[in-house]
Amino acid sequence: MLKRFGTAATVRINLFLTAAIAFAFGLGLASALDLTPASLATDHHPPLRWLTSADAAPGGPAVGAGDVAQDGASSAPASTDFVDVARRVAPGVVTISVEAEAEFDGFDGLPFGFPFRRDNEEQEEDSRPQLRRWGGSGFVISEDGYVVTNNHVVNPSFRFDAASRSISVTLSDGRLFEDVEIVGADRQTDVALLRVSGGEFTPLAVGSSEGTEVGEWVLAIGSPGLELGFFGPRRTLDTTVTAGIVSAKGRGIGILSNSSNPFAIEDFIQTDAVINRGNSGGPLVNSAGEVIGVNTAILSDDGNFQGYGFAVPIELVRDVVDDLIEFGQVNRALIGVSIRDVTAADAQFYGLDAVEGAVVVSFADDGSPAEEAGVEAGDVIVGVEGASVSGVSELQRRIRSRAPGELVRLDIVRRATRLPDAARVELAAAGTEEAPSRRIEAPRSAQRPSGDILGVVDVLAVDDIPRSRARDWNLAGQDGAVIVEADLTGPLARSLSNVGAEPGGWIVRDVNGAPVTNAEEYELVVSGLEPGQAVNLILERPSDGRGQTIRLVQSLILPRR
Repeated sequence: MLKRFGTAATVRINLFLTAAIAFAFGLGLASALDLTPASLATDHHPPLRWLTSADAAPGGPAVGAGDVAQDGASSAPASTDFVDVARRVAPGVVTISVEAEAEFDGFDGLPFGFPFRRDNEEQEEDSRPQLRRWGGSGFVISEDGYVVTNNHVVNPSFRFDAASRSISVTLSDGRLFEDVEIVGADRQTDVALLRVSGGEFTPLAVGSSEGTEVGEWVLAIGSPGLELGFFGPRRTLDTTVTAGIVSAKGRGIGILSNSSNPFAIEDFIQTDAVINRGNSGGPLVNSAGEVIGVNTAILSDDGNFQGYGFAVPIELVRDVVDDLIEFGQVNRALIGVSIRDVTAADAQFYGLDAVEGAVVVSFADDGSPAEEAGVEAGDVIVGVEGASVSGVSELQRRIRSRAPGELVRLDIVRRATRLPDAARVELAAAGTEEAPSRRIEAPRSAQRPSGDILGVVDVLAVDDIPRSRARDWNLAGQDGAVIVEADLTGPLARSLSNVGAEPGGWIVRDVNGAPVTNAEEYELVVSGLEPGQAVNLILERPSDGRGQTIRLVQSLILPRR
């Protein structure tokens, strides 16, 4: 027995020495060939290896999880037995607490919700800098302490002194960490990356939001707050698990996009799993325990959950996090267009098989790669490199997944011909964020149920517009046919109301591809339209003195009379 043991040990020692020599030789060869380059960013923040359910650590794969499919589809089983999933995921979920000297100017909710404010007297009292406390949730994605959360958890919308900010992270087992670094944050996607030092961590496995289907069961995990922290001691319900289903995908709810955040990407997963203040940054996981999104927003009348929760898809999160680790910032690719979702009227006008795609409305003022590649206003982008695009959110995500400088084929339906076409666009890098044109509301026209087939009651050349009205609409130096008054029940006014615009003050530049330069041309073109026909117009309005022009590409279906 002893002899046999000695022989086995000798074999093991020989195998170990052989492996060690091979490893050393391989490492030396790689160094000699410069196959292990280093940079300041990667020295400080080593590249991240994302875990899947097949190699989640510790303890092996997530309960019921198989390998991730080659096409990115989730392997999550259709199960409602969440006990094992919750037990496995909880150790990787964290509570994030932040405090800083800040001024109170309202509360936008964590997660984002409809804001509320206290009365002016109380608000003025609270405008003096005070120590404020707030927080949210997050989850661990690596054994060396990387933690994903929302940008608005660490960078809220109210004014605060960043130099005084301190962040702490508490694990589900009660361990508290105060050595927390903000590796980077991205306002456009509302994703932030932290790094915690000085402990052992349990990373969560990531799945595929693209492979997740509407109707699948999901869990939202985080630490909802019972109090806001501005008005008293903050209390949380740490590591709370709620269940629901995926209600929809590709949602854009306008909660990130604003004049100071023009490159915002909204491609949310919608869920009815309960999400409340403090859940922001926590994981949305499937029934295999794989993270498919980051809980971010709610739509609510009172700031509390009312059935509508939204999460950033994990594919988008991974792109952002990888950039933050490698470059310290997000390298965003742009095609330089203003776009909107396709409507049913657009689908009829362009002859699309489905109400899908993104209509090109205008181009960036400082040069647009898409315009240089031959894309025209009114074209509909229906695909990227052969992959279909359901709408604005998906187009943004597909472009975001690529790097500046890449050559990308956009599949389009051309407005001029209503036929499929394509353009090769070299993606540009996002530069300085410039605020887009602010929409100018025209005075509301009196309702008059009459007019031409578009519902336009009065259209005049710019020169014939009364001076006071021309000044209100910023028409100085312009020419063309201007809509002065329209029937608010007519097809054009109703179509414009869907995008938050009123009919008065718009210059008609084009109807169904026919250019319009004066009121007579407008009347001639419109007189040839037929009831039931799909019509497409290009409308413009100058902005308020900044030299920029607001453009709409609007489709509508004329009523049958």
